[in-house]
Amino acid sequence: MSVRQSGGDAAEQAGSDQDSLQYPTNHVVAILDTQDQTARALDALIQGGFLEPEIELLRGNDEADRLGGDTGRRGLQDWLIRLTGSVGLKNAETEMKDRYEEALRAGNTVVAVLTPTEDRKERAAQILNECGGRFINFFGRLNVERIAR
Repeated sequence: MSVRQSGGDAAEQAGSDQDSLQYPTNHVVAILDTQDQTARALDALIQGGFLEPEIELLRGNDEADRLGGDTGRRGLQDWLIRLTGSVGLKNAETEMKDRYEEALRAGNTVVAVLTPTEDRKERAAQILNECGGRFINFFGRLNVERIAR
């Protein structure tokens, strides 16, 4: 299986554009607590019609550092998020990002599934929920939708 996995060997990532994470536009993102849940979710997503390149796994402290060090946004949006954060104000996106970062530091897996249509969004969320996923959210272009806690 060749699902995209972040958190690989530093030598593998040298010279790649993996220093910053992109905002997960049109992705369903969830936390999986165990390796068994992760394996079941991957199998179910593939069986459910998702392609391997549409699934990304984040694991470990290196990924938590990358997630914590970047807003995932660019330009003015990045500047505004950083500015409000510097004065102690948080928005829903930064609170969610912080929760995913904490999960990575605790040894959990964060999975992101590309879901460009409403049907695929609902299917990915259902699969992740059935496999034990928690804190399931959909990141749209202009909004974040909480699907499950």
